[in-house]
Amino acid sequence: MAVMEFIGQNIVNTTTQIAVQSNTGTAAYLYNRNRTLGYTSSGYNTTTATTITISFTAATPVSHILMLNHNIQNFSIFASGVSISVNTTNSATSTYLSFATLTTSQLIFTLTSIFTAGGGEKSIGELIIGNRQLQFANNPSIDNFETMIFRKQVRHEMPDGGVTLYNIRDKYRARIRQTFITEAFHNNLLSVYNGATPVYFLPYPTATAWDGRAYECVWSGDFNFKFSDNNRGVGYSGDIVLEETYSV
Repeated sequence: MAVMEFIGQNIVNTTTQIAVQSNTGTAAYLYNRNRTLGYTSSGYNTTTATTITISFTAATPVSHILMLNHNIQNFSIFASGVSISVNTTNSATSTYLSFATLTTSQLIFTLTSIFTAGGGEKSIGELIIGNRQLQFANNPSIDNFETMIFRKQVRHEMPDGGVTLYNIRDKYRARIRQTFITEAFHNNLLSVYNGATPVYFLPYPTATAWDGRAYECVWSGDFNFKFSDNNRGVGYSGDIVLEETYSV
């Protein structure tokens, strides 16, 4: 099983970074975390290749590229002219790419074909590009991993006693109990906590059959790790509390 990890915030966060060959009005949906929206090309259906270019104002470290809710079968990605990935037979709608951190000022995505040969435009629901902050030493037991999707609702009770619900947005929340961890891993967790900025949490990252779960979260509450026993040599135990951030 893949090991949980944190990566930094999406470094694609403005349309000025993005150059597309068509349908520029939907380019912002590449980083909008509302997954009901997404970028769609126009005039580049089936096997007519199109490109997406992501540029940074300065050389930027990158170790992860995540493509969510997409229909791209054949694609390639280059970082400042260096090949990161060439995939001609992809069949998954969510793609997880992890590699040794490289520093680049530009990423070029060439989208060649889609799953369905009968036609259709290239589409990507969300594109997340970031650099790894921390990979867990190991995954917690199922008893030490509490996770849920909770739904923000507005509830109205009607005059006849019936109820009307307005569903605003589904959000992610998790509590991860870590036990008997090393001092080095404790210090790495403390570094993430002290960063006090959102991170992407990937519960089950894997290059094969990835489930597309990646949540921008904040570490909520206190850093409560302490020695697991009177013998400090056995390591630390504590809780990581994650809550998904605001999105439009």
